[in-house]
Amino acid sequence: MAVVSSETATNRQDVWRDLLRDHFVTLDVVDAQRDAFDGAVRSENLAHLQISDVRSINQDIIRSTELLRRDRERYLQVGLILTGGARVEQDGRSAVLGRGDFVVYETERPFEWRLRSGTQWDLAVFTWPRDTIQLSESESAALTCHTLSGATGITGVLSRMLTDLLTAKPTLSGAAAARIADEVGELVTTVAEEACGRAAETDRHAGLLRQVDAYIDEHLGDPDLSPTLVAQAHFLSTRQLQRMFASRGQTVTQVIRRRRLERCRRDLLTCRGGEPTLTAVCFRWGFTDLAVFSRAFREAYGMSPTAYRSQAR
Repeated sequence: MAVVSSETATNRQDVWRDLLRDHFVTLDVVDAQRDAFDGAVRSENLAHLQISDVRSINQDIIRSTELLRRDRERYLQVGLILTGGARVEQDGRSAVLGRGDFVVYETERPFEWRLRSGTQWDLAVFTWPRDTIQLSESESAALTCHTLSGATGITGVLSRMLTDLLTAKPTLSGAAAARIADEVGELVTTVAEEACGRAAETDRHAGLLRQVDAYIDEHLGDPDLSPTLVAQAHFLSTRQLQRMFASRGQTVTQVIRRRRLERCRRDLLTCRGGEPTLTAVCFRWGFTDLAVFSRAFREAYGMSPTAYRSQAR
């Protein structure tokens, strides 16, 4: 991901592709006008939320299955049209966007942007690490690639708020920035759910998976939470449960640990009646060994819990 206040521009298409990859994930650019090419991208970070402004000429931006194998980056993104228009495709759906409209999409599955304008289009992109968004995979897949109108209703309110967030460049403390990044992410998913409704479920396991997800979230503080316990609570064999989660590319144990770490991360940013100790935080969410928790936290977020809390301050 891009560093804070990173802005780059080019008049070469081959360099443009590399710039997009530097700021986002591995992408390809096709069908772009070769004469008089022009493109610029600026990214700033609000804690773990990257806010980017991308401007260029007519082109298609693609993340194919082959490109997914190169980085496997997991982000949830919102693309909001500031100038021009676009068609976005993902998960078998197509969203047509005009000025002010936006769309939710994910980088761990193929997608395509077809961006068009009479002169130059301008696109705002908001990027969250996927693990910081509290949606199951099935819930998230139901929200991707729907046109969310920037003209009316609650989606129009959110469109204006996101546009203001791009242009205002608020100066905040680390802890405040992280909380706002989380809250904006939750607002985006809530508004998208309200606007889209629940998409028809095509996977016969989707309803049961939602129940399992809810059960895991409710029992994260139980140190005995395990695949066996989850399976028994839903009248499944452990093998059946693991097969259900295999369709997501994750094991039950990985999901439990990831969600525990995310709850711990949030607690490190929040003082509840005084600053909790690291031991209290890790025990609260089901870890039983501080050293194991610290190693897992470092693997997930690139720094120790102590360093993360200090940086947030």
